[in-house]
Amino acid sequence: MAAFFEAISSVFGVVMPPLLILSGAYFAVRLRFFYIAHPIKTARLMAARKKGGISPVRAATVALAGTLGVGNITGVTAAIASGGAGAVFWMEAAALFAMSVKYAETALAVIYRRPGKTAGERWYGGAPCYIADGLPETTKLSRRAAGALGAFFAVLCVGNSFTVGGILQVNAAATAASDMLSLPRILAGVLLALLTAAAVTGGARRISAVTSYMIPAVSALYIFMCAAVIFVCRDSLPSALSNIFASAFSTRAAVGGVGGYAVSTAIRYGVTRGVITNEAGAGTSPTAHACAESYSPEAQGCLGIFEVFADTVVICTLTALAVLTAGGGSLPDGGDAMTTATLAFSSTLGSWASPALALSVFVFVLATLLSQHYYARVALESLGAGRRAVAIFTVLYILMVVFGSVLSPSVVWLASDLTVSVMTTVNVVCLFALRSKVAPPAEIVFRGK
Repeated sequence: MAAFFEAISSVFGVVMPPLLILSGAYFAVRLRFFYIAHPIKTARLMAARKKGGISPVRAATVALAGTLGVGNITGVTAAIASGGAGAVFWMEAAALFAMSVKYAETALAVIYRRPGKTAGERWYGGAPCYIADGLPETTKLSRRAAGALGAFFAVLCVGNSFTVGGILQVNAAATAASDMLSLPRILAGVLLALLTAAAVTGGARRISAVTSYMIPAVSALYIFMCAAVIFVCRDSLPSALSNIFASAFSTRAAVGGVGGYAVSTAIRYGVTRGVITNEAGAGTSPTAHACAESYSPEAQGCLGIFEVFADTVVICTLTALAVLTAGGGSLPDGGDAMTTATLAFSSTLGSWASPALALSVFVFVLATLLSQHYYARVALESLGAGRRAVAIFTVLYILMVVFGSVLSPSVVWLASDLTVSVMTTVNVVCLFALRSKVAPPAEIVFRGK
């Protein structure tokens, strides 16, 4: 099974990175690099909103909750372990182009959203909706074919909620609870399941209320811990940076193409795990943005740009520098990704770092579980699922949280890489087909703001 997932994932791992980067470059040019050339206007546009409903910022915290999770800690560490320190460089390179892709898919989610089906939610939408409703307008694809493709993507979203958004998250929290607090792994799973069940019954409004408080607080704590490790190990910072840039373009053992393989491996793991952390191009987070009472599609798109910046440019970079500097410029030898990250913090900051990191991981994971459940629920609704089907899914999702705490993450990582690669490939192709609907932020939206 592992060999099967690895073989297929390798194919998409070759196709997806250049596809994501090229599409990101196209949309960046189409947007005239607005978010780089006009950062203040971009920030003002992010704050614009209409009255009533779920605020754009709250919707963005739901999206951030889905991205700020285990990928920011174990995903980064695993990427370095698999692709070398050079994977960090390609994470950042992909993020630069991913910002414009995130803008495009977020704006399209607002353009093609549908009236809400539950109380308190005026809108719902996401990639399945703009694929099904938008492609017949911009391509020769029939409504039936576009609907089938949208349905296929919705099924992938549900599968993604169990792998990337579920088992990987819970497994990391269980490992943190076991390694740092000496608690049984199953106990962490049960506690997460109970908290998830209590929150998801309130729909998008309750989830956005919970994440709007959790995400800023836990992010601040984690950023402080990373900065503290980098400061304590500052003598190793030049070595870590040198390792990142040198291995990103490694020509080591070039005879036989080994050097080329090293570079391609760094790109593959850097870009793929980068997508797992910020979800740009994967088509999942637009679901959260679609429910916002946004000022305009362009305004909500700018919040999507901020999401990538906060996730990858800030937190993933800090994680990478923390684990590399703690290891004297290279990755510490700690076993699996979560244990390695734990070792980096605890060996540098002392005994208080373990419970603090465990708390950060636990809250990150809980927030991700809430948002991923919402993404899957909306995907099911786009397929025409009724309340009973959604209720059955919720029960299965809660059970997954419990059992995911004791499963081995090795095969799940492979399945996650495959799921994300397929979703990103399909979504990016559809985004390009819908490119005429994606407009740069117009100056008119700033009047009176």
